[in-house]
Amino acid sequence: MIWSGVVLFMGLLVLWPRMLLAQSVDRPSEEVRVGDAWVYDNKDVITGLPISTYTSVVAEVSPKEIVTNMVFRGRDDKRLVVFDHDWNRFIINNNKFDPNDGTGVRWPLAVGKEWRSAYTTRNTQTGANAKSSSLAKVVAQETITTPAGTFETFKIDRQVKEYNTADPSRYRDMQMVTWFAPQINHVVRRTLIIKQEKRTVSNTAVELIQIIKKQ
Repeated sequence: MIWSGVVLFMGLLVLWPRMLLAQSVDRPSEEVRVGDAWVYDNKDVITGLPISTYTSVVAEVSPKEIVTNMVFRGRDDKRLVVFDHDWNRFIINNNKFDPNDGTGVRWPLAVGKEWRSAYTTRNTQTGANAKSSSLAKVVAQETITTPAGTFETFKIDRQVKEYNTADPSRYRDMQMVTWFAPQINHVVRRTLIIKQEKRTVSNTAVELIQIIKKQ
């Protein structure tokens, strides 16, 4: 009996970190600040070739919004991206989402958690409109290592269907897989496959390579 108890105790000690890891994680208390930045490499998954390197810089923070600028290395290209505090996007340049694009996270995070989103997209330049629906599911917890460090992440699989409002026969399917690290309250890696009428038109991946925190 004593030996069985010792074996059980040692087994629990071994499993304890995993048991802690499997618990749900609440929203981080530390908020982003103006000047915080994250640098990403973007590549084509099919060819393995680089597409771009960009920096997402926090330009403004309010109770409802996080305003960022995407600055592309080696290019005269800057994009405005506006998030809520759960990293759902309101605006990407000329595209506005109502209520948001649903690409953020729902706290607390835990494996098996699911949530649905529905939204409209309007291009303020062309006037084009689209309607989208999505289902996100936390499918795993994984340790991810990138040039920016090693992170404990939640792997979130998100399936999206988007229809052109003017012509519903035109549609896109998107699979977005995100590795989100609560310890830095940000995305560490993300893959995105886009299919137009079931034909793959894009297969890309971004990876965090540097974190810049405002001192």
